[in-house]
Amino acid sequence: MKLSALLQDVETKNVYTTDPEITNITENSQKVRNSGLFVCIRGNGCDGHDFAQKAMDRGAVAVICERDIGIKNSIIVENSRKAYAQISAAFYGSAHKKLRMIAVTGTNGKTTTSYIIRKILESSGCKTGLIGTVNVVIGKEKYPADLTTPDPADLHRYLMLMKIAGCEACVMEVSSQALAQLRVYGINFDCAVFTNLSPEHLDYHKSMQEYAEAKAVLFENSKVSVINSDDEFSEFMQNHAVGKVVTYGVKGKADFFADKLNLSSDGVSYRLNSKGKEHYVTFDGLGRFSVYNSLGALAVTNTLGVDTDRAVRAVARFDGIAGRMEKVENQLGINVIIDYAHTPDSLENALKTLGTVYNGRLITVFGCGGDRDKEKRPLMGKIASENSDFVFVTSDNPRTETPETIIDEIVQGIEAKNYYKITDRKLAIKSALYSAKAGDTVLIAGKGHEKYQILGTQKIYFNEREIIRKLLEDKARF
Repeated sequence: MKLSALLQDVETKNVYTTDPEITNITENSQKVRNSGLFVCIRGNGCDGHDFAQKAMDRGAVAVICERDIGIKNSIIVENSRKAYAQISAAFYGSAHKKLRMIAVTGTNGKTTTSYIIRKILESSGCKTGLIGTVNVVIGKEKYPADLTTPDPADLHRYLMLMKIAGCEACVMEVSSQALAQLRVYGINFDCAVFTNLSPEHLDYHKSMQEYAEAKAVLFENSKVSVINSDDEFSEFMQNHAVGKVVTYGVKGKADFFADKLNLSSDGVSYRLNSKGKEHYVTFDGLGRFSVYNSLGALAVTNTLGVDTDRAVRAVARFDGIAGRMEKVENQLGINVIIDYAHTPDSLENALKTLGTVYNGRLITVFGCGGDRDKEKRPLMGKIASENSDFVFVTSDNPRTETPETIIDEIVQGIEAKNYYKITDRKLAIKSALYSAKAGDTVLIAGKGHEKYQILGTQKIYFNEREIIRKLLEDKARF
């Protein structure tokens, strides 16, 4: 595609005379190919402007930048992130305008809510793609996800592939960083849902106010905003919504209201009250947050025109998601649960849910990621200790931090003597499983769907399911 066509909606600050054919777009100088367009993005760690010449040397024929960098064929714009989103959309045929776009944002519950929405839409005959933390789903194909919300070039490429595959809709998780970094700039969503907000990513956003403001941008760009009315930031999000607002909740008046809740080890059930009608919902998910996730999805799909009875039947057939309160079946009578819980709120919810639906002791294995919010580490230690009989504090994704340092910061929040420090995550899991008896519950938290550990800057293969199953088999023969 010609450069001039890609820049049709982009405001430029200088006159450019070149109009080459562009074959690829990227913000990563190492990914530039011949006839590529390189976009200079200023980040917290480095500035893409410093790599512009390297991109040209690798075959770029033009550069998008925010200042004069002395390179021929450079186009200066006010905001290169905004231009990157606009150019990516144009390059991939503006597929977002040809799909029904549904967004899910919030600290917790994004993935499960997204998958339930997709299940309901597919069950109603609407072929739907999905973009999120676990993977990208296009028809029968699944692709690994590096980011919850991809960068603009990858995002719009996925949307184009969805359209080619015959999809009518896309449901996607939208993170606060993605909103702050304008990755979804230019997309007007048909519907967006807010699940909840609790402390997370404060190393990036610096405060809860800044975090909330980043999330709220989504509702300024959505025709319908579906808001969890029970969350303390509900009013804040509603005030930022420019379109129709639909609420859901269990505590008070809401457009989609759930009561007569039943929470058990087999799942949840409740009565859905909406538009003067009652529907009885069953969902194979544990805990009160499973009520919220399914209720939010039902509210979204109803606004999109799906018959509620059909939607309720689809929810009942939902199979669950890898790493989201995932049960690992075994012959030892131990309740083994893998969950992505990696925030104080999600860990507390998971532990209280398991403590409610299962008898026996509750044993927890968890750690905290390196190069991320340090403030949450002692808080998560406190939560784990107070809601568990035993805690094995271990490594998660230490990244460039020393695992032992992270563990020491976690245990600063623990007052009781019911914890053990085991840096080797596999050994920590083994210790927890081997100390468990029939009827006990072992929660292995933090990594969920991930099949790796990040040590330094390298991803090392680490599949907890394989490890757990092998350990359980070994214990059965022990």
